[in-house]
Amino acid sequence: MNDGLDDNTITKIRNIVLSHTGIFFDDLHINDLVRHISSVCTDLKISNKTCIEQIDDSSFLTKFLEILINYITIGETYFFRDNNLFLYLRDYLLPDLIQIRRKEKKLYLRIWSAACSSGEEPYSLAMLLRYLLFDLEDWDIFLMATDINQKKLDNAQEGIYSRWSFRNDPIIPVDSFFSRMHDNQVKIDDSVRSMVRFERINLVRDTTFSHAFGPSSLDLILCRNVLMYFSPDKSHEVVAHLVNSLRFGGFLIVSPQEIGIIQGHGTRMLKKGSVFLHEKINPGSKTEVSDPSCISSDNNTIIDFFPENELPEEDNFDVLDIIDYPEGIQLIEKPEPGINLSGTLVHENEDPLFNQLITDNFLDEAGRIILQSGYDYTPLLVKQMEIIIRAYAGNGEYDKALGWSDRLIAVDVLNPRPYLLKAAILDEQGLFNNSLQLLRQSLYAYHDYLPAHLAIAGIYSKTGKLDLARHHYEMAISILEAKDEDTILEETEGIPAQKMKDMINMLLRER
Repeated sequence: MNDGLDDNTITKIRNIVLSHTGIFFDDLHINDLVRHISSVCTDLKISNKTCIEQIDDSSFLTKFLEILINYITIGETYFFRDNNLFLYLRDYLLPDLIQIRRKEKKLYLRIWSAACSSGEEPYSLAMLLRYLLFDLEDWDIFLMATDINQKKLDNAQEGIYSRWSFRNDPIIPVDSFFSRMHDNQVKIDDSVRSMVRFERINLVRDTTFSHAFGPSSLDLILCRNVLMYFSPDKSHEVVAHLVNSLRFGGFLIVSPQEIGIIQGHGTRMLKKGSVFLHEKINPGSKTEVSDPSCISSDNNTIIDFFPENELPEEDNFDVLDIIDYPEGIQLIEKPEPGINLSGTLVHENEDPLFNQLITDNFLDEAGRIILQSGYDYTPLLVKQMEIIIRAYAGNGEYDKALGWSDRLIAVDVLNPRPYLLKAAILDEQGLFNNSLQLLRQSLYAYHDYLPAHLAIAGIYSKTGKLDLARHHYEMAISILEAKDEDTILEETEGIPAQKMKDMINMLLRER
């Protein structure tokens, strides 16, 4: 154990972090916390022992937590992250809301980007509003962006970004909103920057949302990829606070992985593809929909809110009515289930047209076949989604591979396998920290998921963190001990448990 960091001390600091931020480090990730604590002590230029001895001093604890938060809340974001979501905002939600306000002659909008990190999300919203509102100067726009990490907020207010913040193609023209700087950096224009009000807010502790308009007044809140890191109690407290900040009919948007946390908080869920929205409902009003088929078995209202024949035209394949197949590909009529075109028996997981498109590298068209099947995700569709992810990644089309990975995660947020697949894509691009974050999420879904431990160990080995690699290899050994020697392991191309254990032990002996 590091100097001064015994088990009791670590437990004490873990509880302080949980109380202050809502973030819980379980036993599997306790080494991450230890590493962060040591980094804070280094930043303060004192030994671990001296640092811990002062932890009960309230003024020192404030300084300690401020630095620690900077280490444990390194958010990963970029402009127009989640193309489908921003297309829906551009084509439907915001235009509809703007039209309503024009009819009411009440030209105002109230939006909150919670856990905004370095600011790409609120600035994306600001640029989108400038794009949609020709008379922006006549509108009263309240666009607040908050985060607990002051260092990230400082970066956001500065508004300087590298090319890495533009991993998605913008859904609107944005060149006029940026000026070029040295080292391939750009600075966001003051016309956009002035639209966003940045504040430091701790979602766990600052539970009384207040501004000039009062509580329960916001039209839209985006709080994505943060609730999953809170303990269950804290996440539900934060959700109650967020929902309370909305007006009736306002929307809360979280990531697909977090939708289960929102249930039971006075909202109904609306879904289209990978886009999920939670509408705040008035308890005194009727919330039924006219089509009973829109009600799911778990009593959440699921509404397909794109009108028929009015789907947005965009490059993520939500236009399903007509498929233009490339030259040489013929649309063949699908045979009866279980019989192929020659009349012989086929496996239920085969689709001749899909397989042909994949083989001929017509991946966009193959993707449309998946989406044309609707949202009844059978084992066949899940398998096809995995195939198309691997195919796009193999072509180096990483953005499309990642987009399909997000779709696959949304199908079953408690399945660790899609996280592993997305992490492999990020790993291939050298984005090791991002890959590790996804692999940890897979372990949240299934603590003993062997492929994730092996992948984490591999990344730590490549990045020179051999002690951490050893820890995960040893975790893998303990998982393998509980398996029969001849058990064929998932994601290992047919390697049995005993052979895998021997391979890991050989790696450990070489260190």
